[in-house]
Amino acid sequence: MEAKILIADDEEQIRELLSMYLERFNYQIDTAANASEALALMDDVTYDIILTDKNMPDADGNIEGGMEILRYVNETKPDTEAIMITGYATVETAVEAMKLGAIDYIMKPIPLEELKAKIDRVLEYQKFINSEHTLKLYRNLQGQVLDILGRQDDIPEEEMHKKLRTLGSRIDQIFGLQKEYEKIIQSQSDALKNIESMVAYLSEAIPSDSPYFDVIDKIKSETEKRIYE
Repeated sequence: MEAKILIADDEEQIRELLSMYLERFNYQIDTAANASEALALMDDVTYDIILTDKNMPDADGNIEGGMEILRYVNETKPDTEAIMITGYATVETAVEAMKLGAIDYIMKPIPLEELKAKIDRVLEYQKFINSEHTLKLYRNLQGQVLDILGRQDDIPEEEMHKKLRTLGSRIDQIFGLQKEYEKIIQSQSDALKNIESMVAYLSEAIPSDSPYFDVIDKIKSETEKRIYE
């Protein structure tokens, strides 16, 4: 199933550019020109990812409507992840966005290949067996690191941005082991389901008075226990 992505940006050219680019990858794309439009769409549709501009109008005319969207997603949309888009990315802005729940941020002019990589990364996290729990752990770890970085006032702005850019990849390494473990679990689950299917066929094909029937029944019982335990 194609991922559903909402692009919220008050610049029409940005919305059109991102829509045209991302539709090439068969994503389902909706767009919003302000925070009010974005919130209305999110009431009707569950998106996998929100790409939201930081500086755009909200319902009260404030210019940081993107932050309102982040708060809304964080409080009401556990299955949706947000990537903040901004043309004024100070370290404080990036940290504030991620503390409000954004999983990542990207600066204008938007490097499209980098944006696609960030989207792919988020979608991979959403494929974890218990993705909501995994992403909660991700945010907790990210928040702890952001608190540490926020106390280092003597780090130059560009160096801090570099640290923020590498933060995600470092966290990915931590969760990479979990992903490999889940692949093993999934592989074992698939194998057990194949066994369950074959055993079900044999149970119907072998007469109940056959000496092999009890063996098949025991295999069936053990397989079901391992699948559904």
